[in-house]
Amino acid sequence: MAEKRAGFAAMFAALKPGGQLHIADYGEQRTAPMRALFRIIQALDGVENTEPNACGMLPQLMREAGFSDVVEYRVIPTPTGSISLYKATRPL
Repeated sequence: MAEKRAGFAAMFAALKPGGQLHIADYGEQRTAPMRALFRIIQALDGVENTEPNACGMLPQLMREAGFSDVVEYRVIPTPTGSISLYKATRPL
């Protein structure tokens, strides 16, 4: 999770105040079928790297980095689990 925190901190630092962050990534796996499909990704990328995504931690990590107005605005089912679209703002 330290790498994810560092990544969000770097994105926060790179944005000007009022700038927006948009991310498409694996998000919370809300259903048993999506969770089962996501296990394919976990087998390839490692559970430690992917479990925060599957548990829905990305919005919290964005807030911890200083972002506001964090929103998951779409969830897209795929053959390997659900992809979430997020947006967040660096406060003024």
